[in-house]
Parts: sequence; structure tokens; C-alpha cells
Amino acid sequence: MKTLTKPMLVLILVLSLATTQSCSLLFKSDFAEVTTAEIGALVETLTDSQKRQLAQNKAMRDQLLGQFKTPFALAQAGESEGLHKTAQFKQEMALNLDKLMASEYTRRNPDANVAKEERDAYNNGHKSEFESDFNLITRNAKQAPSNEDKELLRDSWADLKLRAEKGRAAKIENEPGIKFQVKLGRAKLLADAYSKKLEEQYKLTPEEKKRYVTEHPEADADKIKEKAQAALARVKGGEAFEKVAGEVNEDDTKANGGELPWFGKDGKMDGSGQIDDEFVKAAFALDKGQFSQELVKTKFGYHIVKVDDKRTVEPTPAPSPAAQPAGAPPAPVPTPQGPQEQVHTRHIYFSTDAAEGFEQEEVQKKVKRAMEDATLKYPVKIPADFPVKVGGLNPGGLPGLGGGQSGTMKGIDPNEKK
Repeated sequence: MKTLTKPMLVLILVLSLATTQSCSLLFKSDFAEVTTAEIGALVETLTDSQKRQLAQNKAMRDQLLGQFKTPFALAQAGESEGLHKTAQFKQEMALNLDKLMASEYTRRNPDANVAKEERDAYNNGHKSEFESDFNLITRNAKQAPSNEDKELLRDSWADLKLRAEKGRAAKIENEPGIKFQVKLGRAKLLADAYSKKLEEQYKLTPEEKKRYVTEHPEADADKIKEKAQAALARVKGGEAFEKVAGEVNEDDTKANGGELPWFGKDGKMDGSGQIDDEFVKAAFALDKGQFSQELVKTKFGYHIVKVDDKRTVEPTPAPSPAAQPAGAPPAPVPTPQGPQEQVHTRHIYFSTDAAEGFEQEEVQKKVKRAMEDATLKYPVKIPADFPVKVGGLNPGGLPGLGGGQSGTMKGIDPNEKK
């Protein structure tokens, strides 16, 4: 067997490297460029009023062009991580495409209805597909949807799918403007997936959390609780509740001894605002003059709750029904509620925002830097301007260059109801 000489090995290595580089140069992401033709096709999907605004306002055209750089750069970053190949991305993209097709079909056929028999038949033939989409749609729900909610969603899902089919049958997805909306939707979905990947990647380690808390004692959850326990010991020892609240409270109630507005069991305060459920539960468990013997933990922090007074409020009389046009169905009359029990409370309060929010803030700082790096690493070629053809204006020119209308500009939403 012949042994390769050193010069031959070097030659093979160089050829291999050259082949690899040429292959990489052949690949160009769809998200590396937004063409003038694509922008023009998108503009054609807008109303004449929106086109006229664009044609007369260079700043508005710049604003529209500026919407593409970040999502298209992050989409390329997402591609580099293979996120477009995941089963979840493909499923989300398919569902989003159905939404676009259904929306466009409905916009163009506002009187079109999908019969219940069609929806039922579709559901019966696509049970496993619905279950898969249902799990995707509800994956981040705070509580499991009820059976009733699921059935309502099942019916809406079938309606969506059938309208999307009708849109495809009308070849809507072949139109240039719709094609670019699909490209834009894909870019945004990939950018979102990349952002979530970064959030997972930059989660703080136990050592990083410990170091942060050491450098920022105000974010030490144990010390915050210790301070709250110390305040509770003071009022249990006989100090005036209002005095302690006026010294330690970390909200606007510090100025008035921790006093809060009246509120009922629904948590709605007199005037405006909403009381946390855990606070409401603790307050209504106390008698007048009592304060909680243990700390009350809410999403805002630690509280010591005191009930100053209780009352029963009579229901507000229902307003007289407004006059209805002849032949119109009668307007529903609000049903007055029964007497409502309310409490007047004070609290001693220690916020846990610093302890519970620092990790997310630190992660977002890292994510922001990584996303900025991605926009530099993956440039997006975007035209400096684009023509807008609209009746009543010069189709060959760009009115508004160097000037344009002043004032706040309304953003252009390609999916806005026409």
C-alpha cells in the first residue's frame, strides 16, 4: 500500500477546505434579504388609504422597512441552530399558516359561513390532529381548560381549518403579497424560538444567583422575610400597627399608616384597583380590630393584615333601560347583586420584587446582548426605499421624499381588517 507524501496530504487538506467554503457560500438564507418586489407585493395587500399614507410619508416607509431587520436576522440565527427543523416549529408554522389563509378567505368573503355539519364532519375525521393542536395551543395555560372550553375550541378549530382549505382552494397562498406575509410570519416565529432558546441558555446557575444576592442584599428573599417577621413581632409586642406601617412599608400606604381602600370578597377596591386573592382571604378571616398572626404571602410580597372595620353595602339600583330603535331586540337589563360585605384594612408590607425579579432581569440583559450580536452576525439586505402605486398620485415618483406629513404616524399592519 502506497503511503501518501506530505505534499499530497497538504493538497488534499486544501481541496477539502475549499470545497467546504464553496458549499457554505452557495447557501443563502431566505431571510438574508427583503427585496423591493416583496415590499411592493406586501403594499398591494393594503387599503388605498394606507397606500396613500405610505406614498406621501418617507418616514412611514422607513418605519415599515425597519420592521424587518431584527426578526429576519434572528430568524437566520434560529436556522443556524436548527430550530426550523423541530417538530414544534413545524406544527406552529402550519397552524399560523392556517390562520393566515382562514383570515384572508374570511376578509374576502365576509358573508361566507361554515355549516355546523361541515365542522362536525371535519372534527370526526381529524381527532388526533385536533388533540395535537389543542396541546400546542394550551401548553402555557395557567390552568387546565375545562371540557366545555375544549369543545368550544374544537368547534373554532374546525371552522379555522375549513376556511383555510377554502382559501387554499382559491389559490390565495400563491399571491406574491401573501407569500411575503408567510415569509415574514416564519421569520417572526423563528426569531421567537431563538429568543426562547437564549432564555434557556442564559438561565442563572445557583452560583450566579448566590453571587448576585451577595452583591445585592436587597434581593435576598430570606432577609426580606426576616424583616417582615421582625415587624410582626413588633405589633405582637404591642406597638401600634399604624406606627410600624408608617416606618417600614414599601408602597404608597407608608404615608397613611398602611391604610387601604374598602374592598369586597371579589377583591375590587373602592375607586380602582384589585386586591390579591391571598390578601382577600386573610382579611375576611379576621374580625374587626384583629391582625394576621402569620405573614400573608402574595405575588407582591409579605403582608401583615389588619381589619379596621367591616360593613355591608346595598346593591346599586339597576339603571333604566335606554330607549331602543323600533324593531330592535330589548337590551339586557343588568341583574342587581345582593348586599356585599366589605372590609377596611391596613397592612404592613415588604416587597419581594427585587428577590423574585432579578433573575429574569439578569437573563434578559444577556439575551438582549446576544440578540444584538446576532443582528450584526446575520445582516439583512433591505432596500433603502420603495415605490407606492396608488390612484390619484404619481405612480412613478415618491411623493414626500425629504418631507412628509408631520405628527404621530399610524403603523402599517398587513393583517389589519380591510
